Amino acid sequence: MKLSILLQALGRTLNGTDVEITRITDDSRACEGGCLFVCHDGAEGYLQQAMDAGAAAVVAAKPLPGCYTVPDTRQAYAMLCRRFFGDADNRLTLVAVTGTNGKTSVATMLHHILRLCGKNAALLSTVTNAEQSGKTTPDPFELHRTFAGLASRGKQIVVMEASSQGLAQERLYGLRFAVGIFTNLTGDHLDYHGTPESYRDAKKKLFYQSDHAVINRDDPFASDMIDASRGPVVTYSVRRNDATYTAKSLRDFDDGQDFALVSDSFIHRVTLHVFGAFQVENAMAALLAANALGIPIEDGAAALRSFHGVRGRMELLETDTPYRVMIDYAHTPDGLRRVLLTLRRIVKGRVLLLFGCGGDRDKTKRAEMGAIAVQNADMVILTSDNPRSEDPDAIIGDILQGVGRSKTPLYIRPDRRDAIAFALAQAKADDLVLLCGKGHETGITDAAGTTPFDERTVVRQLLEGKERKSL
Repeated sequence: MKLSILLQALGRTLNGTDVEITRITDDSRACEGGCLFVCHDGAEGYLQQAMDAGAAAVVAAKPLPGCYTVPDTRQAYAMLCRRFFGDADNRLTLVAVTGTNGKTSVATMLHHILRLCGKNAALLSTVTNAEQSGKTTPDPFELHRTFAGLASRGKQIVVMEASSQGLAQERLYGLRFAVGIFTNLTGDHLDYHGTPESYRDAKKKLFYQSDHAVINRDDPFASDMIDASRGPVVTYSVRRNDATYTAKSLRDFDDGQDFALVSDSFIHRVTLHVFGAFQVENAMAALLAANALGIPIEDGAAALRSFHGVRGRMELLETDTPYRVMIDYAHTPDGLRRVLLTLRRIVKGRVLLLFGCGGDRDKTKRAEMGAIAVQNADMVILTSDNPRSEDPDAIIGDILQGVGRSKTPLYIRPDRRDAIAFALAQAKADDLVLLCGKGHETGITDAAGTTPFDERTVVRQLLEGKERKSL
């Protein structure tokens, strides 16, 4: 695409020779001949590297020689990528989910409803994206390239997750969402955002860009999201009667639960084959978002009857054992508490919890997660979970700060494979072994890089006796 056409997306005019742009990047290492390099504030030291690699044009935040200057390079990067791929989002109906927990479940539930109700929908989620890009919300170039591909294949609706980092970094700038969904906001990612207020403000950005909003009224930050909304707002709750829709008469069964979805003028019973009050919240969010897209709640509820969960979210593994093994992605205090409280109600035996905390991430949650673990599990095995550049033993030490003098049996097995073997060896009939933190992930990242590690495979190998580890 010609540089002059790209610059129109920024309201700028060509200054010099018009050239063909073959790629847009904000990473100087990815620069090549014919690319447009977006130089973010503070990255000026990489400009020469980009030029040496053959960058045909540069957009920068500071007035640098030969560069096109813009007020905000992150917003400019998003708009340039959007134009480069032909504003493909204009041919799609976009829906985004934001929140600390529940994004993937809500997005997947909504996608399931849409497909069963005859909509040609696509899903962009942590499970579908992160293994390829490492980001829940993709980089603008990748995101708009994906939109273009989906539009060319006739997709009508795209359901995606909007992470706080993605929103803060303006990866979604310039997009318009038919529906924005807010699940909750709890302590997480403060290593990136610095303060809870900055974390909250990042989430609010989605609702400035949404035509309709679906908000969890039970969350303390619900009012902030409602105030940020620019269109009609529908709220949901499992506790409050002042929400637009409330869940009543929750009942547990051996293979799931049901509840009555109630408003001032509507009542309909919804059956789910997933467990936990938080899944009721997720289901309400998905049903109301689908309804905002024109699907009757009754039709959405019928579709959810065939929904059996998300990979790595309270995922029961098939094991020929008298106990059960479950994998869950819970990696925040609120997420861990929710899954443990749910399992306390439905597990006849003990809950044996295995978990760790990721390195180079918010350290303030580690002790809190330790306290939640010993308060709500019958046995705790502390292990490693993506230590990245940190010492796994030091991370475990931080978790132990919250354990105190608890009488809950607690074991430390830093090697995650050994920890899983140990947990399986302790399990008895009717117990449940809960492996938390990895979820859908298929690798462990440490200072040396990422090593393949799929807990499903590890559990199967251990149970089949293919690996012998000392316990």
